[in-house]
Order: sequence, then structure tokens, then C-alpha cells
Amino acid sequence: MKKIYLHIILALNLLVFSCEEERSGSFNILTEEIVNVSGERVIVMGRIIAFQNIPMQDHGFYISNNESFNQPIIHSMGQTDRPGRFAGEISGLNLGVTYFAKAFVVRDGEILFGNTLTFETLGAVLDDFQPRTQFQGEIVTITGRNFADDVEVFFGDQKAEIVQFEFGFRLRVRVPPFNNEVQVPIKVITRGSELSLDFPFNYVTGKYTLLESNLGEFRLVDNIFFQQEDRFFIGLGMNINRTESNFLWEYIPSEGLWKKEAFPFSPHRRSANSRTGFFGGGFQDVNLSPKIYNDNYWYFDGNNFMGIPSSPFEFASSFGFMAQGQFYIAGGTLGVGSVVYRYNPETMQWQIRPNLPFNVDTRMVYFVHDDKLYWIDLDKVLREYDLFTAQTRIISEYPSPFIDDFSDTGGTSIVIGDKVYIGLYNNAKEFWELDMRDLVWTRKTMFPGNTRATNAGIFQKGGKIYFLRTPEFESNMQFWEFDPDGL
Repeated sequence: MKKIYLHIILALNLLVFSCEEERSGSFNILTEEIVNVSGERVIVMGRIIAFQNIPMQDHGFYISNNESFNQPIIHSMGQTDRPGRFAGEISGLNLGVTYFAKAFVVRDGEILFGNTLTFETLGAVLDDFQPRTQFQGEIVTITGRNFADDVEVFFGDQKAEIVQFEFGFRLRVRVPPFNNEVQVPIKVITRGSELSLDFPFNYVTGKYTLLESNLGEFRLVDNIFFQQEDRFFIGLGMNINRTESNFLWEYIPSEGLWKKEAFPFSPHRRSANSRTGFFGGGFQDVNLSPKIYNDNYWYFDGNNFMGIPSSPFEFASSFGFMAQGQFYIAGGTLGVGSVVYRYNPETMQWQIRPNLPFNVDTRMVYFVHDDKLYWIDLDKVLREYDLFTAQTRIISEYPSPFIDDFSDTGGTSIVIGDKVYIGLYNNAKEFWELDMRDLVWTRKTMFPGNTRATNAGIFQKGGKIYFLRTPEFESNMQFWEFDPDGL
């Protein structure tokens, strides 16, 4: 019975050996398998088949980019006398190249080879880098695949320092110094391959200029503000020391001065404000409690304040905005914080609209783009709300961190074309540009002024942004000009 088994084993071995390229009496050498291939590395498995230990002076693999194995990479694994499988890892290969591999052994000074296998190394791929806008000297993370150990990164023509190289797919690099070009391509060069993306890297831009405010000792809070063409208006609310501010200031950029006019009607504080001249509601006193509601509503036509019908619902600290020529008010701190009404100037009537899916108030940043309402809640979530279908969806997240009850409220925003400028939250210096076409956030230069201040009003003209801030501990308001593309 044992002889029968022995004959079967011998027959099987003969069948296997018939496929081998080299044989030497009592052993055979196989190139058995390409186990793993990356961009610059390969793991190959070979096998020595023998019935007993046979001393070999060397064993390993030959790797070449041509089938004749001219100038091969020789991966020597040293002496062995044991039959069986062996694996070798060969590195330093070029990306995206077809290679040939064969196992070898050296016995009695003679080199014997196994069969030849082929494989192709993977090409390097550049996927993305984040953030796409950054300060010089700060870190950008580049992701991709099969970066080799000779990898280099360039911002335009400037070589970047690689701070960390992670497993061939992630690079953390330091942004080189600004060299008078705001937008530069990022190039990754590895094993002779140059990789790039369709979009550039942007150095942080933005220039702040402190202007003369000349509002006297008024430090406005809970006020309204609006813009009509090149005329900026701000006022009402109250002084930060809880005295009445029943005035309105007008600023014309070409003249460079704020002009003060008395508001001839009852005060308004925390009113709904469309930012275009419609406003109303809120409170008419400066008391902490109880508060006296003001049910008057107004529209400034460029010369006079025209009374409009009062809203059927009481609003304070509410979103106020314009969409398709109609004045909307939403949410607030009185009653239901999600209720929505709109006023039609043509019919001079108010109409109730579907409630928002969440409570909102003016602690949150909000804006309108293409007649849709957007707001950032206290968890940094940016939501889009279709005013006509009453559908809402999450579209992004504010990039900077929030600290509860410290820097999660008080921000401001303004829309210029397809871009929205958002930031200057309480106790924070960050200001961001959001492109509504692709929802890409772009960091702007940090605000250099006092962060212990509240935003009182924001305007725009000629691509520049103007905003007024009320400091907590300084005697005068601050008026700033911001050029988003300035250096």
C-alpha cells in the first residue's frame, strides 16, 4: 500500500515539474506568485521543491523591465538549505512600468532560474489637497496613491517642506512663503511622474482698513441696518449703556462721513430687518423686563419712512429678508420660533407661510441667495431652505470651531454675487468666503481688530465690504473696510 502512495506522489511531482523552466536533479525552482504590487514595491513568492535539505549559496529574485533581464535588480536573500516557499520584497521600482520577475538559486557556483512572471507597478495618483486656501508657513494635507519615497511637492515653482509622509498616500507639507502670486498650482513629482490637479492652491487674501466712524459716543446694539444702492443706513436699537437711540445715520462712501438724522417715530429694538429698508416689530423700550412690544412696520423709500400694515404675528430677534421682491420674517424669540410670514408690497398684505423645520433667531448667521434662505445653526450646520417648496437640506458646515456660549453666536454675513462672506462671530477673528456654485470655503485674512465687540451692520460696494462694530469697552464704534482680494 505504501508503494502505491509513493507512486502517486512521484507522478504528481512529475506533472508539476513539467511546467518549470529550470531543473537540477534532485530539486526544482519555481517563480510561484506575484503576491502584491504597489507603485514602487513588489512582493514575489518563489519555491524550492526538493525531498531533502540541499545547501544553496544564495537564493532570491531577478527583476527587470525587459524580458532579457539586461541590468536586472538582483534581490539576494542569502544562503539556505531548506526547501519550500520564500518571499522577497523589492522596492525602488518606477511607477506604471511593466516588469519581469524570476526566482533564482545558486548551487555549486551555478545560477539556476525559475519561470518568468510579469507584473505592472501602479501609477501615482494625486486626489486632493486640503485646505485649498492657507497661510504661508501653515500645513496643507495632500492625498493620493502610490507616492514613492523620492516624492517632492511644489507650490508653483517653490518647493515645499514635507513635514510627514504617511504610507505612500498622504503628505503633510508646509506652505512656502508668498511670492506675489495668490493662485499657484500644486505639483507632486515622484519617480519621474509629475502630477497636478485642475484647481489651484490659494494664498490667504484680505485687507482690513479702519475708517473714521464719526458716530460720536453712540455704541449701537439691537439696531437695524440696510443699504439702498450706494447709501448705507444704520440706527435705532439702543446704546450699549441701555439708553435710547432713536436716530438713523446715513453713509455715502464717496463722501466718507456718517450723517445723523432723528427717527420721528417710536423706537425699535431687535426689529425684523430686511437689510433693504423694510423693518418693524421688536420692542420700543430699553427695559430688561417687562418689554413693550412695538407693532409698527416701516419702509424707507429713499426719502421718507412709509408706514406699512403691522404683521399679524409678534416678531423680535427674527430673521428679516427679501425674496422675489417680498419682505419675509421668520422665527425669533417671541411665541413660535419657526413661524414665517411674508409681506407683499404690491397688495400691502401679509400672508402666513409654512413654518421652518427648526427654531431660528438672530443669534444665527443667515442670508438669501437665489431667493433661497440659508442659515448656520449653533452646531455650525449650514442649511438651505426653499421658500416655495418648504424643503430644507444640509449643504455644508461652517469651517471654524464654535465654543458654546462664547463664539457660536453674533456672526455676520453678506452676499456679493455668487459669493457669501461669513464670520466675525463673538470673540473670533475668522472670516470666510463661501462660493455658492461649488460650496467651497476659502479662508480670508484674520480680523486684526478687537474681538470683544458685536457686529452692528454690514454693507458692500465695488467688491469691498464695510462693517460697523460696537466694542464692549471702548468709547466709539469702529468702522472697517475689507477688500476680500487685497494683500
